[in-house]
Amino acid sequence: MNWFGTYLAVLGRDMGVARRAGGGWAQGAVFFLLFILLAAFAIGPETRAQGPIAPALVWLAAVLASQLSLDHLFRADLEDGSLDILATSGASLSAIAAGKSTAHWLASFAPVTLLSPLAALMLGAKVESLVPLMVSLAIGGPAFVFLGAMGAALAAGRQGGGLLVLLLSGPLLAPPLIFGAGVIRNGALDSPDLKLLLASSLMALVLSPLICAAALRVHME
Repeated sequence: MNWFGTYLAVLGRDMGVARRAGGGWAQGAVFFLLFILLAAFAIGPETRAQGPIAPALVWLAAVLASQLSLDHLFRADLEDGSLDILATSGASLSAIAAGKSTAHWLASFAPVTLLSPLAALMLGAKVESLVPLMVSLAIGGPAFVFLGAMGAALAAGRQGGGLLVLLLSGPLLAPPLIFGAGVIRNGALDSPDLKLLLASSLMALVLSPLICAAALRVHME
């Protein structure tokens, strides 16, 4: 099977698993909404009325939601031998990593992106900030998921993987988070921060599958 065929097969399989998992499908969205509700109560109506803090909180909630279940991204397939079977059959590990990361983005980050306008309004955001917020999340989402996948691949098979994933991927997530906040701060879709955010996602899309494949190959030896 070629690279793209492997990618589509893994993507379809993981999307099917996510649908059958029930609550696991909505885990990221539920966490995101709970974070927003608690933040709304914590900052109070006076701070919410100021507006500019709302998009930044939405961005932070989205980043945390994207990392919520990343430690399980490769662990199950590594423990039950699925990765070994796929690798011995000639399937590309980078295609497998890319397919699983894309499925995680669709299952956990895409719903958060769709819910972001509602979340921002709950926190008192101005209406004109909603479009830049959604666009920046849509463009920056792959960076967070694919960079987090690198940490998940490095931590696969280790005890306490969830904390280790955050420690490994946390520093990598800071630049796209800063760029995303910059888009909201400027309130314009032609800002340099949006271009830097796009560059971060493109870099993650190219490098992450290769690094994940190398890390998984080490765990399989």
